[in-house]
Amino acid sequence: MRIILTGPKGTGKSTLGAKLAELLGAPFLETDHHIEHLYASFHGHGGKKTCREIYRAEGEKVFRELERRAVFDLATRDWCLISTGGATMLDCDVRRALCENSCVVLLKADEDLLWKRIAAAGIPPFLEGDDGPRKNRERNATIYEAIARNADLIFTVTDENEARAHELLADELSSWFMLKMCSPSTFGEIIRTTTFGESHGKALGAVLDGVRPGVDLSEADIQAELDRRRPGQSKVTTQRSESDRVEILSGVFEGKTTGSPICMIVYNRDQDSSKYETLRDVFRPGHADFTFWKKYGIRDHRGGGRSSGRETAGRVASGAAAKKILASRGVQVTAFAQEIAGVAGVKEDLTIIENNPVRAADPDMAHDMERAVIEARKHKDSVGGVVKLLIRNVPAGIGDPVFFKLDARLAMAMFSIGAVKGVEIGAGFSAARMKGSENNDAMAAGSFLSNNAGGILGGISTGEEIVLRVAVKPTPSIELPQKTIDTGGAARTISIEGRHDPCIVPRVIPVIEAMAALVILDAMEIQERMK
Repeated sequence: MRIILTGPKGTGKSTLGAKLAELLGAPFLETDHHIEHLYASFHGHGGKKTCREIYRAEGEKVFRELERRAVFDLATRDWCLISTGGATMLDCDVRRALCENSCVVLLKADEDLLWKRIAAAGIPPFLEGDDGPRKNRERNATIYEAIARNADLIFTVTDENEARAHELLADELSSWFMLKMCSPSTFGEIIRTTTFGESHGKALGAVLDGVRPGVDLSEADIQAELDRRRPGQSKVTTQRSESDRVEILSGVFEGKTTGSPICMIVYNRDQDSSKYETLRDVFRPGHADFTFWKKYGIRDHRGGGRSSGRETAGRVASGAAAKKILASRGVQVTAFAQEIAGVAGVKEDLTIIENNPVRAADPDMAHDMERAVIEARKHKDSVGGVVKLLIRNVPAGIGDPVFFKLDARLAMAMFSIGAVKGVEIGAGFSAARMKGSENNDAMAAGSFLSNNAGGILGGISTGEEIVLRVAVKPTPSIELPQKTIDTGGAARTISIEGRHDPCIVPRVIPVIEAMAALVILDAMEIQERMK
C-alpha cells in the first residue's frame, strides 16, 4: 500500500508530503527527484540538472518519457508516500500504475493562490507569456477532471490551513485506512454497497454508493427483486410473512439518481423472537453462533443477527440497481436451480424460471425438485442444491489480472453469501479430468468454438457467456434433534423450532444474481476509469 500525493503546481506537494511522510513514518519519494536521478545516471557526472533544466535542454517528449520511466520505477515500491505532479497523472498508464494498491490524495487550492506561488517560485517554460494564468487554469481543470475520479481523498490547501495541513491530512488518511481494513459489511471498489441490520432487529437495508447521476431508478425497480427474495412465497420457503417493502431514503430525486449515496431500508414486520429464547446460550449446529461468539464474545441469538440469511435483503436492493444499469448496457444476469436434493435439471428454458416455486429452468424436473423439498420438510429436515448463473453480453476486456481477477471477484462475492459452500466457473472441476486439447477453447473467425473457460481467461472477460455453478448447503435450522454444546461447554441436545426454509435455493437465486451484478458493474466502472 502506498500514498500518492498529487495535484497542480503550487499546492505544496513537496513540503506537505515531506511533513506527512515524517508524521506517518513512511519513506518520502518524489517523481521530480527520481527524474533528475535517472537523467544524471544516463549522462554521467555532468548530467546533474533540475527537472526544469532537463525540460529546456531536451524538450517535452524526452522529458515525458523520462517521467514515465521514473513513475514505473516508483510504482514498484511498497509503503511509501510518493509526490507526483498533476500533469504526470494525465497519462492513463501512469495513472493506472500509481493508483493500483494506493490511496490517492488529490490536493486542490484557489487558482489565485496557485498562480501567486508559481510566480514566486519561477514560472515554468510551458506557462510563460501574458496568457500564463489562463493556461494554468485550463491545465488545472484538466488535471482535476482526470484525477478526481480516481482520488480516494481530496484535500483543499489554503493559507489558513497550510501550517497544519499535514496533521489534518493524516487524520483523514487514518480514517480512510480504518475503513479499508475494518469494513466487512462493505463490498466493491467504485460501486460500493454497505448492508446493515439484523434478522430480528427493527430494519435492514443497504447504502449503495458510486452510482453515476441521472440513472432512472425507483422503489418499484428495487421492489421487483426484493419480491423474488422475500419469505412466505410458497410451500418450499419459510412461512415468515414479510412484505419487505423498500423505502429509498436518499440518492434519488424525481426518479433519477443524484450521484450521492442511495440509502434503502426494509422494516421487519413479522419477526417472532420468542422461538429463539431457548437458544440464548446454545450454539446451533451449522450456524455461525459458535464462531461469532469466539470472535466477538457476544452474539445476537435471535436468528443469528448479521449472520442470518435475512441480511441479504440489502444485497438484493443494491443488486437491483446494478442489474437495471447493466440491462441498459445489454448485460443480462440470470440464475436458476440446476439441482435440488440430488434431482438435477438437464434442459435450460430461462423463460420458465419464475413460473415454478423452485425456480428451475427444466420444466420436466421442476416438480420433482419441489416434491423433494416438501418431503424433507415433512421429515423435519432440509435439502441443498446447485444454482447455475449465466451472465451474458459482458464485453471482452473486463476484469484485471493477478489479484483482482474477474473470476476471483465473482467467487468471493458468491462465497460471501452464508449458504454457499462451493463455486465452479466454466468447466470447473471437470477440467481436472480433461486433457489440455479438450479443455482449451479453440478460436476461429474471431470467436471461441467452446466455452470451458466460462467466459473468463486470465481474470479478464472473453466476451463469451460467463458461467458459474454455486453449491448451496441445506438449511441448518431443522427440527430433528441435534447434539451441540452451550456457552459453558456443556453437552446439549436441541430441536430448532421456528419458521425456516426447508431449502434455501429458490430464495438465494436473486441474491446470487445481485452479487454478480454488483461485481460486473464495479468491474466495468473500473475499466471505464482506465481509459
